Amino acid sequence: MLLITFHGGSSPGINNIYAYDTVTKCCLNQSALSQPTSGPLSELRAMVVANGYLYVANGAKATSNVLCYQAQSSGNSFTYISTVIGPTLSKKGHFETSISHPFGIALNGSGTCYVSNQDTNVVAEVTLTSDGQTGSLGTCCQSAYLNKLFPAPDVFLDGTYVASQQGSLHDVDVTATSVPASDGGLGVTLDNSGKVQNSVRDVAVANGFLFVCDEPGSAVNLYSLADGTFLGTSNALSGKPTHLEIQNGGLFVSAGSLLYWGELPPSGSTAPPSLSLQEVALIPPSGNKIGGISFDNVTSPSAPTVYIPFQAGTGGADGGSIYTYTVTQSSPSTLPVLSGGTEFVASGSSTFQDTPEFVLYVAD
Repeated sequence: MLLITFHGGSSPGINNIYAYDTVTKCCLNQSALSQPTSGPLSELRAMVVANGYLYVANGAKATSNVLCYQAQSSGNSFTYISTVIGPTLSKKGHFETSISHPFGIALNGSGTCYVSNQDTNVVAEVTLTSDGQTGSLGTCCQSAYLNKLFPAPDVFLDGTYVASQQGSLHDVDVTATSVPASDGGLGVTLDNSGKVQNSVRDVAVANGFLFVCDEPGSAVNLYSLADGTFLGTSNALSGKPTHLEIQNGGLFVSAGSLLYWGELPPSGSTAPPSLSLQEVALIPPSGNKIGGISFDNVTSPSAPTVYIPFQAGTGGADGGSIYTYTVTQSSPSTLPVLSGGTEFVASGSSTFQDTPEFVLYVAD
């Protein structure tokens, strides 16, 4: 089964998850998520299966939370269990903690969840309860590395694990400490009104590292999961990185209309980690931007299928499409080869009515 989130927002945006049968390519459910009690679904982004649950980033400013769902017996419907974490708002409706417009979610397998937030330009560290259903933010900065470099009276938003190069941002009440790029601060660009235009995107966890898309910086940053130490960046990319996916010892990066791959730095190495990203050859339709990809490692483990969403715009009659490719690799340390490029045709239509953001393959 393939789950899809869309750009969403106001009508005709799609603000629920579509579930598709990957064999018949038919839509199984256009409202796979039940409505949460904490507010509406709007601008859904990352999806992660962990702890027996489906976690979903509910990204619109008015919602700004991470939701926890459990699969029903049908398999293509999910029941709302809880809100894992949400925003703290001032009387003015401004944000007071790091949770704001969440985009990416990554779990470390030991009770910690990392959430990237576009409007605060911060990656938050969320401590999950033992049942994985709810979480909490620590007070101020959660990175021992940043606390050593910027001790009190420096100020950080609650839950901050990776900070912003610009600490004072629109719609955020707390004026946080600005962390330079050399210390791992994330780039941010503003529009003419001063609101955040481009900022942090997806996050991923592997081998003791936290990988973060610095979209304005055109690179992927590396941090230690142990203490938040900034470990450097990847090589500069031609496109702006937005989405990450771990597969077979490598990191795939969506950057504009380009797809990159790099071998993961090994865990436990005493040498400084490095991440060298190379472009993966594929034939995207019309050069559209690439969203969050997902792999089927079950049907054919030696030559898995990758589902790649192509984004034609932000809604309308042609929001985009999804293609499938077969992935082959002579070894985990060699550049993957993608072949096929077959359009994933669903319900007789080759396009969606809204822009696909993330896809997630879930074994039936």
